[in-house]
Amino acid sequence: MICATGILFLATLALSFLLHQFAFPRSVIILAALLQLIFLGAWRRFAWVWSLKRMGPLRLVVVGSASRARERAQRLADEGAGLYQVAGLVIDRPELRFNQEPALPVLGHFKEIAAALDDAAANGVLFCEDIPLEVRGPMLAEALSRGLSVFVVPDMYEILVAQSQLEQLDGTPVFRLTGFARRPVGAWKRAMDIFLAVAFGIPAVPLVCLAAIAVKLESPSGPVFLSQERVGRGGKVFKLLKLRTMVPDAEKLTGPVLASQHDPRITRVGRVLRAARIDELPQLWNVLKGEMSFVGPRPERPFFVEQFRKQVPGYDYRHQIKTGITGLAQIEGKYSSSPEDKLRFDLLYAKTVSPLKDAQILLHTLKVMLMRGKAS
Repeated sequence: MICATGILFLATLALSFLLHQFAFPRSVIILAALLQLIFLGAWRRFAWVWSLKRMGPLRLVVVGSASRARERAQRLADEGAGLYQVAGLVIDRPELRFNQEPALPVLGHFKEIAAALDDAAANGVLFCEDIPLEVRGPMLAEALSRGLSVFVVPDMYEILVAQSQLEQLDGTPVFRLTGFARRPVGAWKRAMDIFLAVAFGIPAVPLVCLAAIAVKLESPSGPVFLSQERVGRGGKVFKLLKLRTMVPDAEKLTGPVLASQHDPRITRVGRVLRAARIDELPQLWNVLKGEMSFVGPRPERPFFVEQFRKQVPGYDYRHQIKTGITGLAQIEGKYSSSPEDKLRFDLLYAKTVSPLKDAQILLHTLKVMLMRGKAS
């Protein structure tokens, strides 16, 4: 499979070279590029299905508090797209072993993890974020000693420590915490934003005009564009521009409500615009004005920010960096990802931000645009 993928990649490169070398018309080159993209996408899909059928799903044991382990296991079972299979749970309350769902059996409590891993015949372990550090250490050792794939959901402390510098303080080894997105980031990031906003903005104008006509034809009484208050860097509120994708006055009776994947308020045209991310194109103006970046945490509305501040510890950390049109949470998360998990993605991005990281996220965004079930 790897050899075939390599040959296919080299063949596409050779075709591109030949098309440019012999000066084919631009229309032919564009058509060939589109066909290459479609062909590579189809091959990627075939390779993914073939690999899944050959290797089977990753069989996981989920370890954590009773409530959190069940929550994460249920999400894996419901939304894992056949990639994961939950073998069972290892939880902190052994008395709940006999009050369980057949689909998510309790294999034991924390002290019984060795026997639970052996009995489950699993090839991976997922450790939730709410396990005390002194308890998690020995359990990690048990999983690693068996050669299993180990996954750990990081808590806020671990995210803060990530990418820290190892130093010494009077002979004592210490980690120097570096915070989020230090000042030198601003220069290259702003230059990159202006260049991309102009490069994408000019060809986007006719596309936005066509989309605006479609929005107006479907619901003539409603506005074409929406200007919503969003919270940006430093907690500053700004006006975000986007094409309307919902029925007019969608929140007149309910007040502010987060959109869901199958939200009935979304219009037919709106569904197409959201799927292709065309509704986000007016935000290029926000990028040019410096209110947003191309890559960063998605800006939320003030109403929801106040809610998340109360529910999610450390939520305001995400306001230390400029918000973006796309971000790590958008390419790695889903519509159903919790605010806590989206915050983890945002903070992990803030700890590792670099030109290469931004380029990777932008390229992955193109892939996500062709996939369903990703974050909004």
